[in-house]
Amino acid sequence: MQRSGSFCAFFLALAVPAGLLHAREVPARPAPVVDSAAASWPAGLAGPYLVATVAALEGDDAVAGAAFRQAAEIDPGQPALLRRAFLYSALAGDDSAVVLAGRLQGQALAELVLGNDAVRAGRWAEALAHYDRVRKDALVATVRPLLEAWSLLGAGQGERALAALDPLVGDRDLGGYYAVHAALIARAAGWPDRAARYERAALASPAAGHDLFTVLALGHWLIGQGQRAQAAHLVDTLLSGAPGLSLSRQGILAAMDRAPPATPRQGIAQAFAFLSGLVGQEVARMPDPSGRLAHDGGLRDMRMLLLRFALGLDPAVGQARLMLSALQYDAGHAVAARDTLAGAAADDPLATVIRLQCARLDAATGRWDEANAALGRLAAAQPGQPRIWQMLGDLQSDRQDWHGAEASYSRAIAASGPLAGEDWLLLFGRAVAYDRLERWPQAQADLEHALALAPDEVLLLNYLGYSLVQQGRDLPRAESLLRRAVALEPQNAAIRDSLGWALVRQGHVAEGVVMLERAAEQTPEDQAVNYHLGVAYQESGRLREAVNQWHFAQGLPASDPGDAERISAALADAARSVHQGGPPVQAQSGQKKD
Repeated sequence: MQRSGSFCAFFLALAVPAGLLHAREVPARPAPVVDSAAASWPAGLAGPYLVATVAALEGDDAVAGAAFRQAAEIDPGQPALLRRAFLYSALAGDDSAVVLAGRLQGQALAELVLGNDAVRAGRWAEALAHYDRVRKDALVATVRPLLEAWSLLGAGQGERALAALDPLVGDRDLGGYYAVHAALIARAAGWPDRAARYERAALASPAAGHDLFTVLALGHWLIGQGQRAQAAHLVDTLLSGAPGLSLSRQGILAAMDRAPPATPRQGIAQAFAFLSGLVGQEVARMPDPSGRLAHDGGLRDMRMLLLRFALGLDPAVGQARLMLSALQYDAGHAVAARDTLAGAAADDPLATVIRLQCARLDAATGRWDEANAALGRLAAAQPGQPRIWQMLGDLQSDRQDWHGAEASYSRAIAASGPLAGEDWLLLFGRAVAYDRLERWPQAQADLEHALALAPDEVLLLNYLGYSLVQQGRDLPRAESLLRRAVALEPQNAAIRDSLGWALVRQGHVAEGVVMLERAAEQTPEDQAVNYHLGVAYQESGRLREAVNQWHFAQGLPASDPGDAERISAALADAARSVHQGGPPVQAQSGQKKD
């Protein structure tokens, strides 16, 4: 597949009026465009248009679709309103998208929606015609042969279906995936020998074992050949590249005993879900101009559309539910994300992972008791799974149950075996719990171990460095840790504040003032930062400015109740100093930063 350029162009052509965006700018929720001036709008249009605009920008696709549909009915002469009504209805999975697509024939997204509707109704010739009218760009080229092949099978034309896939079976990157679809089509057409040839070709592909659909299909065939151990090896290959699915290893193995999805609707649904995953891989590799990885909102919406297509054809694709739920959560819609997972089948191969994600979303939506109960059941069923204990520890930390969090993280660490890579998160979680329980030696040991695993993780550098400053321990090393964190994230105000505070505590007041002033400019409403800046002014002999800074900080919301006490004490000390002529008492330290 090509890189992001073709993806951006495809999405823009589907959904964005010409000229609205620059070539490399695909906003997550582009503002709707209406060509006429507001003064000339028909009566009643302003209300639904405003609702639709706000909902679209906030990512509430269902409300945006309904409001745009209402606006399009009020002013049917505005093609932009019709396009928006269609786009957001499709993003929401609303059936009205099909009706609207009928008024937009010839546009790529509309043809896909109409093709999918024809597939659901078994109108195979019509489906083929709609899919054929989708323009042949790099993105559609990946999935078009699969749409065509499965539609041809539905029309009873098995030979033509396989002919559509045969030229692609030898493709270096995706040949194995096309071969699996060809094998399923051949078996559905009653040609087991031809199916076996495709299955052997898929197993010989370098990509064998790298996506769930092919693993399930090939694993079922291998078990039928008496090669259950090789089927299990395929699962382990999959999990080595996707360790987040390891909770569902037994579920995947059990699903291999069932025949894989092999109806045309199911095959096309799998193709759309697979394409959404490929787009996600491309997004993860896209650098923005600063060199950081980009997570473009427009591409996220494209992935959501593809997943809606998949689930509209086959609601049983649990992997598509997981992917769509994750995208909804990233867009700030935790309730919708939870609702998406609620439709998953109890025997889905990924059922355990889905239940874990449900618990995470229950916690995110304030249903702590449900989340806690679900995690307890999962932990009892699979006590050796560290991810379950880790999530339980995360939820207990959120509720400041530090004893519970320490116990859960300890179980996760014990179940993980030799720690490596992302396991630093387990150590960090337990270190915070130890710290809150005033068990600093254990906390520091975990932080040091975590840093050995992730030496450039700024969260660790900042937490350990700031903690050492607060305790007055090894201040030169604390400064070194914090300088490295600032070098890694020079625009991070919290880290800049930590380093400024470390400098002040060591007597490097002038440099500390500069650092703290910059942090206060970046986060003017952070009470702790303003308290630290006041102390720096006090240490510089600028008592009036210190008092002003503390008065300002006193009116800010406190993230830590102790900050208000420290500010009040500093102000009282300053007042005594002014009236009595004595030196002020040294300012108190604050709490550590997370």
